[in-house]
Amino acid sequence: MATFKHLFSPFKIGSLELRNRVFMSPHGMVGLGIGTDAQVGYFEARAKGGCGFMVIASCQVVPAPQVPPNWFIEAYNREHIPALRRIIDAVHQHDTKIVVQGVWMQADPSTGQASGLAPHTVLSDSQPRSMTVPEIKALIEAHIVAAQHAEEAGADGFEFPIGGGAGLQSFTSPLYNKRTDEYGGSLENRMRMVMEIIAGIRERCRPDFVLGLAVNADDSTLGGEGMSEGLAICSLLSDSGKVDWLRITARGQKPQMTHFHYPSSYLGEQGTHVYAAAQVKQVVNIPVVSGGRILNAEYGDQLIDEGKVDMIFVARSVIADAEWPNKSRDGKTAEIRACIGDLEGCFLRSCIGHPVGCTVNPEIGSEHLPPLVPAAVIKRVVIAGGGPAGMQAALVAAQRGHKVTLLEKSGVLGGHVTLQAKLPGLEDRSDIIRWLQLQLNKFPVDIRLNTEATPALIAELGADAVIVATGARYARNGVSKNQLAPVPGADLAHVLTPEDVLLDNARIGQRIVVYDNTSYEVGPGIAELLADQGKEVIFVTVDSGLAMSVTEIGINKVIAKRLLPKVSFRPQTVISAIDPANVSLLHLYTGEVTVLENIDNTILVTSKPPEEKLFHELVGKGCEVHLIGDAREARWSVFATDEAIKDGRRIGLIV
Repeated sequence: MATFKHLFSPFKIGSLELRNRVFMSPHGMVGLGIGTDAQVGYFEARAKGGCGFMVIASCQVVPAPQVPPNWFIEAYNREHIPALRRIIDAVHQHDTKIVVQGVWMQADPSTGQASGLAPHTVLSDSQPRSMTVPEIKALIEAHIVAAQHAEEAGADGFEFPIGGGAGLQSFTSPLYNKRTDEYGGSLENRMRMVMEIIAGIRERCRPDFVLGLAVNADDSTLGGEGMSEGLAICSLLSDSGKVDWLRITARGQKPQMTHFHYPSSYLGEQGTHVYAAAQVKQVVNIPVVSGGRILNAEYGDQLIDEGKVDMIFVARSVIADAEWPNKSRDGKTAEIRACIGDLEGCFLRSCIGHPVGCTVNPEIGSEHLPPLVPAAVIKRVVIAGGGPAGMQAALVAAQRGHKVTLLEKSGVLGGHVTLQAKLPGLEDRSDIIRWLQLQLNKFPVDIRLNTEATPALIAELGADAVIVATGARYARNGVSKNQLAPVPGADLAHVLTPEDVLLDNARIGQRIVVYDNTSYEVGPGIAELLADQGKEVIFVTVDSGLAMSVTEIGINKVIAKRLLPKVSFRPQTVISAIDPANVSLLHLYTGEVTVLENIDNTILVTSKPPEEKLFHELVGKGCEVHLIGDAREARWSVFATDEAIKDGRRIGLIV
């Protein structure tokens, strides 16, 4: 068992005595409803799970008409105080302290920003007018009122951000603020609004009401000088004597730099903001909180021991497993359901207006419900397919007391998660299968590898219910949504699919074409894998860029930075024909034809038809049959694993 010197020891911020140094950073669990049992249950589960300090994210200080209604708590609205109070009271039951984050979202087109000379970069591609001084005063007052509402709701304090996707950076940063009045120009003037908010909160709220700020300390990604401005801002806040902590991020103004604000597995590092926090700690005398994809508590403890931070913040680790702190403290790390850093089930869903969840944790929003109850009728349940959908279905069915047999055609569990985990940057995905396997081992589930599910075998097993989770396989004909006719020559022996390359260990030549029309990460991953092996790789896609389905979360930028130096990139192009030696390309818009000569292999990453044969053999034959995961609806871009795991849980609950 790990020994922690700092992380799980008491700590003090302002007047607050915290039970540990695990700070659940604000994250908007949108879609759970305002003040609902689901929203309250989400926060309470993470307080019970061991977080010592947490923040209720993105509570609006002024109306935000451009944001979907009922997504965020309205801190300006007295009618939302009961919703805040429900969350706060639930969290306080577990000796966890909690504050409200008040955010100006810059989402009201009727008001402006700091200066009309700078493009608006937070919510939309626009350039609003400059705010008037009375409007600035009203916004200052709105923050103060929001803090008062938080205090009335029973919160321990208030936090507001100046960076990382929040509007006040348009005042504090010289990149945005081009004003020439008392709210622009010098650092003192640019910080005037922030300091007036702080002074107002201190004047109107009780003395022990703690106050913190989130600061984007490194603005170099948008053209700034780097840390100098951030260090000056942090020094000013610390020296005021009115701020209790600083939460430090870096390089992270959304949406342009989302890949730094929410670091994915592709970045391949933990603590992505800590370099900035360590410098801030040298110039301030108040606690500094930071993190950035911290996956294991030992590393967080090390950061504190090295004097780089005073507390660590985590979000996705406790989204994936509410018990992350307790399991870490107690040495039960194998039991942790780890974040895989894909951002698809969490942040990306919010970008497209869907309720936020988690790829690996299908129980988000269900924390308030009672534990699973045994099934009223115990059945013999046969599950065909050992991918994430089948494994999750098997787990839930077994938890409910059913007699479960899981049949997997190949020699390993995991399906396309196992395939993806072999790719550079996606290795974390293997933890999904590790964790599900560990949980399945706690129940008498009969797992049979190298066993194909057939109607005869299912009948022999005496199945009362069959869950078909046979998944999908990449098409061998090159058909995609952009090219419905098969690619001529796709049936040649040297033309391969991702399964051939990653699961079946096909022999690969030296000069390779990767043809990707799925807009996802598998095609670029295969290209990078082969390039790293010394292959000459030509990457061909109908799209204008790489991994276009994950542009909202910035992963496409990280992939491009990794891949483009290693391959020849042919965008907006389709394959018109393949012959034994050559590949003919057609540019979609110019009509230009190019022939790539002496190609050893072409790898088709184009579509993924469901493996539906077994379903059609069983349906209508008198047996209870359920179809889930990719076998029901194959997804070859985002949400495939997310939807599969949720589908498995859904069926496991009703079978």
